Amino acid sequence: MHSQSSGIGELSLRDRAAMFDVFSQHYDCVSWEGFNRDLEEKDCVLVLRNDDGEIRGFSTQKIMHAVVDGIRIRAVFSGDTIVDRRSWGDQALGKAWCRYVATLYDEAPESRLFWFLISKGFRTYLYLPLFFHEFYPRWDAATPRFEQQVLNRLAHMKFAEQYCESSGVVTFPESLGQLKPEFAGVPARRMSHPHVQFFLERNPSYMLGTELACLAEISPDNMKLYAGRILSRPHFAGALKSGGDPCCRE
Repeated sequence: MHSQSSGIGELSLRDRAAMFDVFSQHYDCVSWEGFNRDLEEKDCVLVLRNDDGEIRGFSTQKIMHAVVDGIRIRAVFSGDTIVDRRSWGDQALGKAWCRYVATLYDEAPESRLFWFLISKGFRTYLYLPLFFHEFYPRWDAATPRFEQQVLNRLAHMKFAEQYCESSGVVTFPESLGQLKPEFAGVPARRMSHPHVQFFLERNPSYMLGTELACLAEISPDNMKLYAGRILSRPHFAGALKSGGDPCCRE
């Protein structure tokens, strides 16, 4: 399996159709028109392929800019994201995302960069503790004032009145996509996990397509495992442009 970043305009019609096929196999209440409308609003897409070139997953990305409490910030918003069940456990897409955000961080390391994520499934929410030391909202810590301001600003920018500050949940007039029942259920072994319990408490209607707005700062100190090591490396972007792939050499 391997992943790569592509501009939206670089995707062929065949690629789009394959992506939508994977997406619609896992989500109800989605349409080809809505899928393409959402895709066109993004800056790039990370595509997961098997050795035969078949698309097995993807994650769309958009860069956002805002000024919060007098501080200029950037954010990576991850939109439609899915990995085919046959490829669950493969790390290629996660590594591609780490390379992508590391390049963004390297472009302006003096400015604060955040990951803005919406979660309508516990598996998506669990990417936060997988990649980050600190992220919000979470079960064991209150969201700091500045981070809450950032989250509110980004969520209102993207979803306007559909975002509720008191609950932290985005609710649409009608579902724009919800996990099929066979993927939405929580396995018994996961029910006691504190992060899973927290997600279910904060977004109890997730099976109807509501989204929990989440935030984490992308920085060497806050990112775990290979992600933090990559962001800590000097001249990362130059190495990547010259053909290096430091993430995959770990």
